[in-house]
Amino acid sequence: MAQSPSPNLDVPNQSDDAREIWLFVRSWFTIIRVILVIAIILVAEIFEDNSIYNLSLSVWAIIVGFPLFLIISLIIIQGDKKFAPDLDEKRLKRIKD
Repeated sequence: MAQSPSPNLDVPNQSDDAREIWLFVRSWFTIIRVILVIAIILVAEIFEDNSIYNLSLSVWAIIVGFPLFLIISLIIIQGDKKFAPDLDEKRLKRIKD
């Protein structure tokens, strides 16, 4: 007897699509985060003599860059929890070990 095709084969899995999109976006967030750290270091070293509002640009790089780094990191963590729970479990396991 021939079996009829499963109805699940015709319908794409929405969670797999969301996970793949998240992994793509996550990789860009990770690249931006690395570039941000390098930019903070470069601005802090190159423009330490210049100042805006009586603060040197190296201080401004830290004032602006550190919160941006934290925000991007939080976006990555929250996205992992929502779209890729297996990555979140790996992160939690790595923290506990």
